[in-house]
Formats: sequence, structure tokens, C-alpha cells
Amino acid sequence: MVKTDVDDFCLSKKRGAVFIIAGTLTSVCMAFPAISAIQAGYKAYCVVDASGNWSKMATDITIARVTQAGAIPTDTFAIVAELMRTWNRAEGSKFAEILAEHVCPEYKCLIESYGKAQQIAKDGPETDLDKYQ
Repeated sequence: MVKTDVDDFCLSKKRGAVFIIAGTLTSVCMAFPAISAIQAGYKAYCVVDASGNWSKMATDITIARVTQAGAIPTDTFAIVAELMRTWNRAEGSKFAEILAEHVCPEYKCLIESYGKAQQIAKDGPETDLDKYQ
């Protein structure tokens, strides 16, 4: 059994509150507080890509361990998107650009593709053939 003082770190003393946890070492700094939080009645999300470890095997067995304890392994992009809840808000596009710049550069391609599709839906097709009609 892992024991830490999770209540000292929790802003809400209400059981069922959510911990979002990452750590220098996945197998210690992430796993111990996650397991302790679950044992204390909290929900724990383990942000694996924001944590490190000395080997892939150590990370893999740690993910198995925290999952068996009830934690939810996830990544930075998923956590940020879940906190955003919906892109259908005023700051949604700025938020997406920050994600693309700092978390997942490949996401920029999806943003551009979506923007182009929205433009075509609004303004109609835009091809060389359209110029000759």
C-alpha cells in the first residue's frame, strides 16, 4: 500500500474530486500520489507523456499498476482538450493553436484542414476549374 498525504495537495476535500498527476519519475512521482489519491476516494488521471522514467518497461509496468488501482492513464493533449470541454467557444481557435504549437505540432494540419473545409462550406468550392465557369 502506498501512503502519501493527498489531502494536503487537494484543493477540494470533497471525495470524488479529480487529481491530474504527472511526475519526474512515472513509477514513483506519478504512481504513488495517484494510488494514494484513489485509496483516499479521489479520481486520478495520470499524464504519462508529461512524466519520465528510466526505461519503457518501467513506464509500462507503472501504467499497468496505476490502471489496476483505478487511475486513468492519459496524455497531455487529452487532458487539455477535456479541460476545454468544447471547441465551440470564442477562445477555441486560439486554444487549438496553443496546443498545436506546444503539445502536438501535427495538430496544425488538422486545424488548417478544418478551417479550409469550413471556408468551402461557407463560400463554395475554390478550384482552378471554378475560374472558367
